[in-house]
Amino acid sequence: MWCATVMQPAMYSRKLNVRLLSHAISNISVTPRTLRRTAIRFSTRMKFSKNKRQSTIVSHSQRSAHSSSLSPPRSQNHGSDKETVVVIGSGWGGFTLCKKLNPEQYNIVCISPSNHFLFTPLLPQTTVGTLEFRCIQEPVRTIRGVSYYQAKAHSVDFESKSIRCEDIFSSGHFDLQYDRMVIAAGGKTNTFGIPGVVEREGKDVFFLKHLHHSRQIRNRVLECFERAAIPGTSDAQKKRLLSFVIVGGGATSCEFCAELHDFLREDVALWYPDLKRHTSVHLIEAGNEVLNGFAKEVRNYAVNLFKKRDIDVRTGVSVTAVSHGLGGDGTQATDAHLSDGSVLPIGAMVWSAGVGPVRFTTGLAPQVEIGPGGRMVVDEFLNVRRKGDTAAYPDVWAIGDCAVNPAVPLPLAAKVAQQHAQYLAKAFNTDKNGSGCRPVQPFHFLDLGSMVQLGMADAALDLSHTGAVDNRDNSWLARLLPRAVRGTVAWLAWRSYYVGNQVTWKNKMLIPMHWFKSFVFGRDISRF
Repeated sequence: MWCATVMQPAMYSRKLNVRLLSHAISNISVTPRTLRRTAIRFSTRMKFSKNKRQSTIVSHSQRSAHSSSLSPPRSQNHGSDKETVVVIGSGWGGFTLCKKLNPEQYNIVCISPSNHFLFTPLLPQTTVGTLEFRCIQEPVRTIRGVSYYQAKAHSVDFESKSIRCEDIFSSGHFDLQYDRMVIAAGGKTNTFGIPGVVEREGKDVFFLKHLHHSRQIRNRVLECFERAAIPGTSDAQKKRLLSFVIVGGGATSCEFCAELHDFLREDVALWYPDLKRHTSVHLIEAGNEVLNGFAKEVRNYAVNLFKKRDIDVRTGVSVTAVSHGLGGDGTQATDAHLSDGSVLPIGAMVWSAGVGPVRFTTGLAPQVEIGPGGRMVVDEFLNVRRKGDTAAYPDVWAIGDCAVNPAVPLPLAAKVAQQHAQYLAKAFNTDKNGSGCRPVQPFHFLDLGSMVQLGMADAALDLSHTGAVDNRDNSWLARLLPRAVRGTVAWLAWRSYYVGNQVTWKNKMLIPMHWFKSFVFGRDISRF
């Protein structure tokens, strides 16, 4: 009886608690917004529960008071004996390396003026609205265990292992200490000193290397059509405004050319039916053939396709100057002067003719060996060579477009930079003792083939060198495969491969959705 008397209030208390809990749960409004907030809070707690990796930031002895206040605070490794790996650049090489390195083994720091990784093979599709800009980029800060600073590397003191960095927002400076440094600074568009290109860049001449370039091209193309649609515009002015010139015969230029043609054929014909007959597309290549480096079957296939589509392909001709002034009708006009003496009117020019060194790379010339194209010379282990010496810096590596091994020259391509990064990440993660020694096995590039998208559900795959090591034509796999695959099958393979190679599931879902939207509803022609 005593037991029952004691237990009864306890049982009643439990029932009361259960009723209160069920009442509270029933009043909770579960919406996508609350779920997203919960996910963000959980993710934030998980991130901060990990040991935060930060590099050692050393104050410069003669830093001005202004720059000191803008520099990141000095931080230590909090007793950690992990080495600090500083990666300069967030492109194919830098981003891949940051993702592959083991954050339990290293303090990983990334320095880049661009806070995102850009999936460049799909960049031409954003210029006309086939894809949207944000679905082909990945923020650097989403990589677990990586400290990121949006800054430019300015100079390096190899003796003290210190990198001088410049804040891109206020030109403040700070120093970073490193144990190992990997330079993945990439390259910039090479104008070859052609007069007028730099002066007109951003107005009617555009590069195609970054997302802001793509946005500029998209706005300019739409501007040309809107201006041409204004009542009273003469036919001569319309032809000038709607003359599109692409300089360079590489894969990027050809893919943009194909995207532009599809836009003119599928969207301009629908929304600007009276202007379609005034449009013209010109592809200018200084070499003898477009798509240099691809198999002959692919080159011939692309040229024949473009000619069938009334695209003016000119090879063996270069741009000698870009001029701007008053045209024959008294309006402002920009023209491209070619080496054969001809002149092309420019509504919009896309310049994708080559890759040159960035300022940081050229600034290291007194300390490192500079090779062809202004690229840093590396050895077979990707270590940067000292100036005037066959020896290399044992704790400095260079990968991607900013590096060249004269003994084994490789193409300036994303696949090379990606394999460089995978090679170094594997070597670093294997080095358990943190001795800072170089990788044991030299780097070898494995060619997995090349692809180019040619528009209108068409593409071409070059399999002539598949399986080749270091660009040597000795691949048994290439002898078994066809030299080239063309048409719809290649187009499906191109799309499948690049969707599958996206970093996150978000973009793996968004990209097919945008493709479907463009196919069913057309491209977005809004200008903003």
